[in-house]
Amino acid sequence: MDKKVFLLTIILISQLCFSQGRALSKIDSLRTDSEVESFVRNSKFDTSDRYSKFILKTIQSFTGTSTDITDRLKRAADSLGVTKSFYKGDFDHNGLTDLIFIGDDQSCQGVSSDTHETYSYDSSINLLLDFGKHYKLTSVNPTYFDFAVPVVLNIDGKDYLKVITEEIEEDLYSDRYATTHKLVSKILDYQFDGLVEYNSNPSHHYIQKIEFTTGMCYGTCPVFTLKLNKSGLSKFIAENYNFFKSNDPDFEKKSHKAFKKGEGNFETKIKEADLQNLENLLNYLNFAELQDNYAVHWTDDQSVILTITYDNGKTKSIKDYGLSGTYGLKRLYQILFDIRFNQDWKKVK
Repeated sequence: MDKKVFLLTIILISQLCFSQGRALSKIDSLRTDSEVESFVRNSKFDTSDRYSKFILKTIQSFTGTSTDITDRLKRAADSLGVTKSFYKGDFDHNGLTDLIFIGDDQSCQGVSSDTHETYSYDSSINLLLDFGKHYKLTSVNPTYFDFAVPVVLNIDGKDYLKVITEEIEEDLYSDRYATTHKLVSKILDYQFDGLVEYNSNPSHHYIQKIEFTTGMCYGTCPVFTLKLNKSGLSKFIAENYNFFKSNDPDFEKKSHKAFKKGEGNFETKIKEADLQNLENLLNYLNFAELQDNYAVHWTDDQSVILTITYDNGKTKSIKDYGLSGTYGLKRLYQILFDIRFNQDWKKVK
């Protein structure tokens, strides 16, 4: 074959392969801390400008008492080689590169008792998912007040996120208030439009009924009960703070009235696809093997009680103070909260 023809053939094949490959995305093009920080600050992930002053930081650069990153977590980050402020991977497995970034969005402010100067108390880890035409931002922090060390790993050729968290447990056998601290490792998967614990062997239970009841908090947490039936009508019992917001001029009057009479009882047949999604999620979480009780380590938060009836009358109940028992449970609660407004509820007199 003529040498020129051979070279031309190689060039054409290379161009064809390149044209059929995936074009670099904006996230792909980010290389430095300053580029990532500028991208985060100038992107509109929601209606707020919360990230307009975001400061990209490494875990090791958080100092002092004004952070939720403990020395134990810092040592874990050092031992795992987590020394950067951002990482990349395809965590929802859609072929597009996603971004994990760590830092301070300055949404939580404190005042020094010594200098009386204002300082930021935020330490957050965020996952930005690229869906092609839009981005979706989700927090990787296990709770509002706790942090997680992120580690990118690969399972069967796919990217996953492992997090190292610090769990605090009260010593119930001590004669005085005492707590124990331990590091816990979890692998997270992006499923059901949220982060849940990775599970290679989901259960296969038949869900008959889901009952979900929320309690009050020191604030305006919505108080309601859902009774979702696989067959027949489901019920939504709204007690307070479900249908109005604190900026409503009649907020106080409406809330007092609701405390006395409730906001109403509603019925509907839940959409079949939504019920199936709930069943799939519960089975992915292996709900029957979850703890019966979860609680955060602070006060004035909301409690929920989840009761699942399955497999011809078996029941599993979970009480969760703070609504943060597991990543998967947090996603489940979000879906149940949303069901109040995405079904064709009819008010019952």
